[in-house]
Amino acid sequence: MSHLDLAHYALSAMRHRELRSWLTVLGIVVGIAAVVALISVGQGVQGYINDQLASFGSDFIAVSAGSPKSASGMGASPFMSATSAALTTNDAEAIRGLGGIRAVHTVSAMRGDLGYRGDNITTAIMGVDPGIFDDFGSMFKVRDGRVLSSSDSHVVIIGGQIADDSFKTKITVGRPIELGNTTFRVAGIFDKSTGSVFSTDTMVVMTAADGRAFMGASKPPNAVDIILVKTQPGANPEDVANDITLRLRNVRHVTEDNQDFRVSTAASVMSRINTITAVVSLFLGGIAAIAIIVGGIGIANTMFMSVTERTREIGVMKAVGAKERDIMEVFLIESGLLGLIGGTIGIVIGSGLSVVLNSLGVPAVLTPQLLLFALAFALASGMLSGLFPARLAAKLEPVVALGAE
Repeated sequence: MSHLDLAHYALSAMRHRELRSWLTVLGIVVGIAAVVALISVGQGVQGYINDQLASFGSDFIAVSAGSPKSASGMGASPFMSATSAALTTNDAEAIRGLGGIRAVHTVSAMRGDLGYRGDNITTAIMGVDPGIFDDFGSMFKVRDGRVLSSSDSHVVIIGGQIADDSFKTKITVGRPIELGNTTFRVAGIFDKSTGSVFSTDTMVVMTAADGRAFMGASKPPNAVDIILVKTQPGANPEDVANDITLRLRNVRHVTEDNQDFRVSTAASVMSRINTITAVVSLFLGGIAAIAIIVGGIGIANTMFMSVTERTREIGVMKAVGAKERDIMEVFLIESGLLGLIGGTIGIVIGSGLSVVLNSLGVPAVLTPQLLLFALAFALASGMLSGLFPARLAAKLEPVVALGAE
């Protein structure tokens, strides 16, 4: 018998057991759809974060308080930190004199009450050097109004979510708001960051001078939470970061073993985030793989039942000259087709789920490599699941098979 004849025979057997075949296919459909959807989301999130970081450029360095061995750092947005600062303006001045550095800016942050027309919310409040908007404009995109200047007093920029969604009435440029017991005027509104790594949606930003006055006794006068460094064109950020580390160890009288600050470059942040998203993608893929294993068990069960039901048929095939490899090929084709059909339908459903998630704002990336992998995985799962039943069918003795009821 030719391979085409064997394939036709396998298809005919599947059509005679149509309901069972479709129920078996369903297990693979669920597994492959889950693989495609979950892995595409993992790849989409990783790509989105990398794009966000790339938009900031590779020429920034962030210095934050805390041991470099701790898990936070720039993996989460440092601007949302509301802890007591361990860095000072003296640290910033010590850094400023190093080679390869174009600008140094300080950021102080805390949480406080914001009031508008009788309503109040608690939000993140930052005091920054106004020059930060020139050097790190991509992090602080203003949609309405203007950025801060060094001459501003009691003037703020607020996040788009605060302006649009936090109060009964939208806050517009020029409106007064209450921060603690002090009135500030809104000079600008940040563009909504739609999930940016450095989200400004729920921030209120004021000048460093206003920030020190507002934070008052809650922080020492010269305390800062973040020091942002812009490197000179052509300077290697990793080399500059190493120089910063050595300088601050000397200034702060610490060693590598008891270092109490972190120095993060764009490359180190991206590497850390890629590691996290890779682990998450692997975890999501593992969950989906469990569904495929369950589907594979269903195929194996179906093929065992098929061998049992077709024992006499196998005996007839062997009696008319079919070889063991022919019998085995028939059952492998049948199990492979179950996996292939399930994989194809699963890819369509998984791709549809990815498109829907994208439309809802969840980044999901479908690549040809992912779709081909899912299809090949489904086919391989089907054939491996049918391998043992196929061997069992091929080893049946013709006389015994013909005598089966």
